[in-house]
Amino acid sequence: MSDNHGAACNPDTLRESFVAELTGAVYPLTLRHGMTGSWLDLELGLWKALAETVRLWAREWPPVGSQDEFEVWREGLLVDLTEGALHIALKNGVKGFPLEMELALYRAFRSVVRRVGQKALRR
Repeated sequence: MSDNHGAACNPDTLRESFVAELTGAVYPLTLRHGMTGSWLDLELGLWKALAETVRLWAREWPPVGSQDEFEVWREGLLVDLTEGALHIALKNGVKGFPLEMELALYRAFRSVVRRVGQKALRR
């Protein structure tokens, strides 16, 4: 994420940085499996799908102080990020076992969301 304090205060900039971190976490992972499509189409497809998912889930941010609701919200976000990325990967001819890929994507997203997601998604 940016070290620029002014950028850190802008929610749109934080979300864009968050999407970049998410994409950066899973793009190399998908490439390692091999593919039949274009690497550029894969990267742009991931970026767009993840940006849309983050945009939609940021609107659904749970009420302040509700830890249970936050955990449910976060799990829903992780599932949607994973499903979207898996769809893009398969659409672009990424090889390998879909369930193995799905688990790897989920773990990568979970790591990023735990590290930076909460700051990036608050309204």
